[in-house]
Amino acid sequence: MSEYCVYVVDDEKDILELVSEYLIQKGYAVKTFENGESFLEEFGKSEPDIVILDIMLPDIDGYEICKRIRKNSDVPIIMLSAKGEELDKVLGLELGSDDYISKPFSLSELEARIKKILRRVNKSPIKQDNVIEMFGIKVDFNQRNVFYNGTQIELSPKEFETFALLLKESTKVLKRSYILERIWGDPALYDERMVDDVIKRLRKKILQYNLPVEIKTMWGLGYKLEEKKDEYKG
Repeated sequence: MSEYCVYVVDDEKDILELVSEYLIQKGYAVKTFENGESFLEEFGKSEPDIVILDIMLPDIDGYEICKRIRKNSDVPIIMLSAKGEELDKVLGLELGSDDYISKPFSLSELEARIKKILRRVNKSPIKQDNVIEMFGIKVDFNQRNVFYNGTQIELSPKEFETFALLLKESTKVLKRSYILERIWGDPALYDERMVDDVIKRLRKKILQYNLPVEIKTMWGLGYKLEEKKDEYKG
């Protein structure tokens, strides 16, 4: 019996068969779904270790499915799409997907991405403490929540992991490649602009919730989380 279970959602039967057969040969347990409704019904009963999710589905698109999943689950999601535009990729990541692969894709590349994500999830570098509190900000790693002044800060999974990493290592300047490796996995498989996108969203959340910190860009070096100076505090 496989250690990991993969749900694959795609309305193209050829892709379902190819991906399923390949992953089964590699030792994964695989369940396939041709539409969003059947997937969500099964997902509500039993969560897999990772989801491979096509964007263009006949009933519910992958973006909406991703949003629904992220309301209650942090299960890793790799989105598939025939679209190769940057906007589609960014939207998927903003909604909480862990990765994005454009069709056509290599089955070996897909498996490599799956392995990297599962390795990261099972050996998360930021889950060493159950709860930490710095600058008046409380991070609960078990519940994956962030609170400030009694208010919960709404963060996507990648925003949470990136913010927690910046907070825990606030005495250091973190290179983009370092953040990418710690949060996503092998930097060779991912674009460093993914880090920049998450940082932009975090900066908006920091302003939205009036947090007493700021993420500074250290040009040529990386990012650093610092406490705001008095003149900037609300």
